[in-house]
Amino acid sequence: MPYLKAKSPPSPNSPEKSVKRPVARTKPSYPTDSMRLVKFTATAGVASRRHSEELIRAGELSVNGRVITDPAFPVTETDEVHYQGRVVEAPTAEKFYAIMLHKPTGVLSTMVPGKERGYCLADLVATPERLHPVGRLDQDSSGLILMTNDGELTLKLTHPSHEVEKEYLVKINRALQPGEIEKIRRGVMVDDRVVHVSGLELDRGGRLRVIIHEGRNRIVRRLFGALHCNVLELKRIRIGAVALGTLAVGRWRKLSQREFDSLKGKPK
Repeated sequence: MPYLKAKSPPSPNSPEKSVKRPVARTKPSYPTDSMRLVKFTATAGVASRRHSEELIRAGELSVNGRVITDPAFPVTETDEVHYQGRVVEAPTAEKFYAIMLHKPTGVLSTMVPGKERGYCLADLVATPERLHPVGRLDQDSSGLILMTNDGELTLKLTHPSHEVEKEYLVKINRALQPGEIEKIRRGVMVDDRVVHVSGLELDRGGRLRVIIHEGRNRIVRRLFGALHCNVLELKRIRIGAVALGTLAVGRWRKLSQREFDSLKGKPK
């Protein structure tokens, strides 16, 4: 059996070898009452959550006189946030509300005049609070568009996971064949993703009544385009439980508290 030399214990006077230990990474300590700048901005009604993030990254907002480009930057009620030279104040829950507008064709779904050519929502709607549109309705389409200062409501209505129904009246350039109708009901592939339609029926004047959960850009037009159909008219008549009804073209009204709560999913 080979001889093994026992290791002698270290002398009390000998220096200890340094042992490298993993350094624990700690997250920055933020005030417990802080809110991310992107959430603060969206909650204040400056823009939707997604657009707020774009504005921040573009250097459009400042906190206490300093331009901030990090959407996760923490702010508290003692901080002063500026956008376009104005102080941004996060509204309390009691100040949250939404309006519905019957958008005419030819009007852009933005509250920023001059961003693109043509009339925009700001030419039709004037309110003391800054509102932002919930999703988009393309320039060539008409019908119901919601606007709010509640960022959480916008997220609830636009995020695909909530599957909020949108209903449209659609006029196309030809009649659909029975096989095409069945194909739409089964699902149509658009950009490597299947578009599921939860309702499809013939309406007056040869129009189609289409109910869909998706909110992708121009998704209804692209759906029929996949069947080689041209959409001649497109009008949104319902979002969730809120219907356009008899609201005249170009007019708007504030949602009732019951309508507002139904969109947020609150019990009646």
